[in-house]
Amino acid sequence: MNCFSGSPPSGLLDSELLQYLRGNDEHSEHHITLLQRAETCLKDPTAEAADRMDVAGRIERWRYQTLNEWRDEPVPGQERLIDSLDRWTCWLHRIDREMPRSLRHHLTSVSSDDDTWRAAIDGRMAMPELCEAAEEKTRQLFSVSLPDQPNATKRRMLLYAPLYVSSHCVNHCVYCGFKYDMDIQRTHLDIDDVMVQADILLENGFQHQLLVAGDFPRLTTTSYFCDLVQGMRDRGLEISIEIASQSSDSYRAMADAGATGLTLYQETYDPEVYRSVHPRGPKQSYDWRLEAPERAAEMGFSRIGIGVLLGLADPVSDVQMMIRHATYLKHQFPHLRLALSLPRLHETPDGYQVKHPVDDEQLIRFYAACRLAIPDVELVLSTREPAALRDRLAKICITQMSAGSSTTPGGYQSDGCKQDDADPDGQFPVTDQRSVHQVRDWLCKENFDVRWRFA
Repeated sequence: MNCFSGSPPSGLLDSELLQYLRGNDEHSEHHITLLQRAETCLKDPTAEAADRMDVAGRIERWRYQTLNEWRDEPVPGQERLIDSLDRWTCWLHRIDREMPRSLRHHLTSVSSDDDTWRAAIDGRMAMPELCEAAEEKTRQLFSVSLPDQPNATKRRMLLYAPLYVSSHCVNHCVYCGFKYDMDIQRTHLDIDDVMVQADILLENGFQHQLLVAGDFPRLTTTSYFCDLVQGMRDRGLEISIEIASQSSDSYRAMADAGATGLTLYQETYDPEVYRSVHPRGPKQSYDWRLEAPERAAEMGFSRIGIGVLLGLADPVSDVQMMIRHATYLKHQFPHLRLALSLPRLHETPDGYQVKHPVDDEQLIRFYAACRLAIPDVELVLSTREPAALRDRLAKICITQMSAGSSTTPGGYQSDGCKQDDADPDGQFPVTDQRSVHQVRDWLCKENFDVRWRFA
């Protein structure tokens, strides 16, 4: 995270902004007082960090409330307020960023798109040509030399495991097995239980583990995740998190505890579809989720994974938007390690029908197009997909794979990682039922260099 060391900003609390607030904000006096507190914190070098962070958090929440209103019914001057609040938050967090967040504009701009990858996505490029190009790019950038054979190389493949810690969730995502009104057995692991699961995974080789949880604020608190991360770091593990979108303060705390990676999928970049499939709960806020990877990167996360859930909306549009999102993050944070993933909807809760099914050939096309669009990006594939398709994609462009996965809290057993074929309490069915050892053995046979951690 880059820290600002110069003078506080000037002109943010100007007469035009004050006039706008007094004329359009029913809570204007409260909000003006909040900005005055922020100005005091910025001008006083002795101001307590806790006070500064408290004000920053309040302004951040105000900004996202305004963004939600702007999405519903844009008001003249509202977008300027949104950008002004972003600058206030930026300065209070001492982040070196001159311009306000511009992701929502970048997503709709086609000027920076490369026609090669657009042709790959929309079908104009023939599959044999596309797969050959993607395989060559992957070989060039993700091969490692062998110590005893300097002229020989192997393709690198990271194996990781998801560690589910809580299936409680307050959201009503219509496609999810953890949604609030699903009749499943809910489980929330305490710290000791999580460490048992982490140790089982470590015994099976996994040194990079992904903490996954539903969104249940009473249980899945910042301190809960910080304690989990710290305990796992004490075991020498690399930790990524895949949890609900967090505030800047929460991301800072988790990064300080030792989390280095964030996985957070937008699900769909179509705001109308997003709203329809997230009818209730905190996840309903499109922009809160959209900008979460950027908040995490600003707070110190060094690896960010984004993606779309194929099947919710027009897949061509969603993949294009995801690539634009990734290029935006790459420009904002040049040293960030980026990953892209394209999970597909297969089985869904009763009452929800997949509107835009994606077949195997389309999935391969989309992954290969991602490799051409951003050659050095990590491409991730989970056990949602069948073994034969995973093997095929691994040879073309995938660089990270889960293996032997369970999508149920407490699902790993001390006698091995292989799980039941169909756990009714899991978030989604695991289709590739091979054990981690079977996946590893296949990769080694195919001349991959299997890695268990990044560093």
